[in-house]
Amino acid sequence: MSALPHRLQIGLGILVAVAILGTVGFMAIEDMNFIDGLYMTVITVSTVGFAEVGGPLSTSGRLLAMALIVIGAGALLYTAGLAFEFSVETLLMGRREAKRLHARIDELEDHIIICGFGRVGRDVWENLHDGAADVLVVEAREEVVAEALELGALAMVGDATHDEALVAAGIERAKTLICAVRSDSENLVIALSGRALRSDIFIIARALETEAEKKLYLAGADRVVAPQVVGAQRIAALAIEPDVAEFIDFVVSGRLVEMRIEEMDVTAESALAGRSLRELDLRSKSGALVLAVVRENGRMSFNPDPSEPIRAGHAIVAIGDSDQLDRLRAIAEVASAYPQS
Repeated sequence: MSALPHRLQIGLGILVAVAILGTVGFMAIEDMNFIDGLYMTVITVSTVGFAEVGGPLSTSGRLLAMALIVIGAGALLYTAGLAFEFSVETLLMGRREAKRLHARIDELEDHIIICGFGRVGRDVWENLHDGAADVLVVEAREEVVAEALELGALAMVGDATHDEALVAAGIERAKTLICAVRSDSENLVIALSGRALRSDIFIIARALETEAEKKLYLAGADRVVAPQVVGAQRIAALAIEPDVAEFIDFVVSGRLVEMRIEEMDVTAESALAGRSLRELDLRSKSGALVLAVVRENGRMSFNPDPSEPIRAGHAIVAIGDSDQLDRLRAIAEVASAYPQS
């Protein structure tokens, strides 16, 4: 909501002052009650010309009425003009902002769509918006979208259970769809619609009820997260191995600034394709440590066999600081970038 311009605030203040002074004046001069005094002030300032209360005014009452007409009517016209100007500017500004928003959305590529900006959706956005990928929030409630925009989020009004909202969010160019609304049934519809619109998009869905997890997978979700289950697992991990659990939390949340975990795809052109970890010796060449290899079927091999070749279509999961991961990415992206021993 835009703040009222200073001039408009002054105009409204003058009108309030005129209403108070006129009411008090008629009460004192013409011995009227509050309602009659306010009525006389309103019809005088608005120049409506209704009958005077209690018969003709006295000379002092007429002088007060003339003063109210000159000052009050002038203030009313001045304020009405400013209010009209403010309304037109707000309307035009809203249209310009809407056009600018649509233009930004149309430019998005490989972005992440978050459906819902409740407690979970907001937390997800807060963890993603400083990252490398663009994030777009789709939320049905206009007041919540306004909050998201004030926080700096790229957000649009739309019901994500409808295909047109997902299309407007650029789902055909997005890399990930996150279903984080407050209803399992709506998340189910969003996952189903997203999978129908894009067969290759990665879909993550939130589940409130345990029995909804299987249905969300059947609807097309690649991963389903039940916050209450994750919370229970974390509590159990903290109870058994608190130091290890806290270290993982630090790395995953990014609070351990110097360390990050990142997944990198291996293409046919990659220097990694067809070579084993032992042959690549990535640890000494990049400084990053490979934790796992993700196979074509999505199966993740932790602490992978160093003699087993990495194939095109695989992905590696590595840990390191920003410089180490950048060196590893440079090696992984193109064959010519691979440093020779």
